[in-house]
Amino acid sequence: MICELHARGMNPKSKLYQPDHWRGRAEATRKKAEALADGKAKDRLLKIAVEYDKLARRAHVWQMHKEEDETWHEEEL
Repeated sequence: MICELHARGMNPKSKLYQPDHWRGRAEATRKKAEALADGKAKDRLLKIAVEYDKLARRAHVWQMHKEEDETWHEEEL
């Protein structure tokens, strides 16, 4: 799987594949939203934070599958 990612030009060690990166972005976005009084801007930022949470979950699932693949390959040897 990792070789497949490299073939597609993807770097599995990139922070974009780290759930904590996206969780941090979500938290920072929520803090910005809390500081706003305007309803529309605040709502938009909160929606963005929700999307960051989704990306964090996807990154977590990706890591779990990656670990399963690595374990499977080790057992195969």
